[in-house]
Amino acid sequence: MLLLGTREFAQSVRKQGQLHNGMQYWRNDFFKSSDDDVCTPQCYLVEQFPDSVNPTHFHVQNQFQLFTRGEGTIGRSPKPLRAFTVHYAGAYTGYGPIVAGPEGVDYITMRAFRDPGAKFVPQQRELMRVGPKRHWASEALMPMEAGELAALQAPRVEVVHGPDPDGLAVDQIRLPAGAATEVQIAPAAVAMFIVVIQGVVERNGQRLAHLENLFVSANDAPCLIATTEAPAEVLVLHMPAPDPAYA
Repeated sequence: MLLLGTREFAQSVRKQGQLHNGMQYWRNDFFKSSDDDVCTPQCYLVEQFPDSVNPTHFHVQNQFQLFTRGEGTIGRSPKPLRAFTVHYAGAYTGYGPIVAGPEGVDYITMRAFRDPGAKFVPQQRELMRVGPKRHWASEALMPMEAGELAALQAPRVEVVHGPDPDGLAVDQIRLPAGAATEVQIAPAAVAMFIVVIQGVVERNGQRLAHLENLFVSANDAPCLIATTEAPAEVLVLHMPAPDPAYA
């Protein structure tokens, strides 16, 4: 399965929500999730309102979050979440609260399999299952300066994390103008998300700009992307398979 996530679609389905604690947010789905039992990916941008709190919770699926605008904190860590921090939480791993700063904080949530919704702690602690817990966050991944990016002679892959034995990995790929590269999926990963953080890339004639993205299942990898008249930069988030403990 290969899906393209566009801002045009996300804007067309943008909707406001509110959590039980009063936290308000906008949700922008990049594509319509399938009802297929094999692979039901999700990818949506959350715009969390200023000074609001997303309470501690967990999900039943593995997920990445890519912070894209504003600033906030997560849990007890004083380290600020800002563009482009990558956060990973495995299934049934509690995390949070996510506390937005005075300008709010935006983040893209990505999953290879549909999740029925957040389970809040302590209110829904009884739904937590015994098994491995996994939590990881990167430093803010800075895009390359425009001049340096323009001077590249060939695509450059920077390994941010992994690949781990279960397939968890994060890569930062920079492409000069008029270049193409085959994005390989990490061994053991079930899927990867390719998110544009600078410039424009093309896939089979479809142009993807800032924060637009590709979902690529393992069966459809590798994935060829290209640039035309200008350089670009993408992040590649490799999703581990669900742990057998939660089968």
